[in-house]
Amino acid sequence: MRPLVGFVVLCLAGLGVAMATETPLAASQLVERQQAGQAPLLLDVRRADEYRDGHIAGALNIPVEQLGSRAGVLGVTRDREIVVYCVSGRRAARAQETLQSLGYHHVRLLDGSLNAWRQQQLPLVREGSANPAPSH
Repeated sequence: MRPLVGFVVLCLAGLGVAMATETPLAASQLVERQQAGQAPLLLDVRRADEYRDGHIAGALNIPVEQLGSRAGVLGVTRDREIVVYCVSGRRAARAQETLQSLGYHHVRLLDGSLNAWRQQQLPLVREGSANPAPSH
């Protein structure tokens, strides 16, 4: 009986490691990394029309509903850092789970998602616009 208990404990410990998530990245940290040329892959998981209305510079748009079938277009290795955002964080959390289930190991949320970005009045890019738009 004792070996079985040890096996179950090891399995649960391994599950905990597999389910661990990385700490969310603060908007200010993302800006610093972008300015230093060390930005992670930034993934906006909102609908295309939301993305066109204003997104963070450099973000790739794949709606969360399409992520499972379109993850290949990310074009990065599974150990590359990916930061995911939406408006409030709900869709981003779903996307994080999807990416982790597909084997991506370093998936982080943007802390506070786009709501926090806007609250800090950080710039957004609008499709068809050469200049960043105000965030509000």
